[in-house]
Amino acid sequence: MSDAVERIGKYVKRWYVRYLVATELYMVEPWEKVVIHVLFVLVFSLFWYFNYSIVLNGILQMRDIKRHAELH
Repeated sequence: MSDAVERIGKYVKRWYVRYLVATELYMVEPWEKVVIHVLFVLVFSLFWYFNYSIVLNGILQMRDIKRHAELH
């Protein structure tokens, strides 16, 4: 069991390092990392909200319009 936990921990650490290298966050100050991570979370949350509220409702309305047109 602990071997699996260690492997998962190593996997997560490796992907975190890859994320830091890909975004070039490995060379900034810790407070700058926090600010950038907060901005990433904010942007992705806004994307999620937009897709959930606007796009999903638009799709549901289009599906409802098709059903309504088939009934008449």
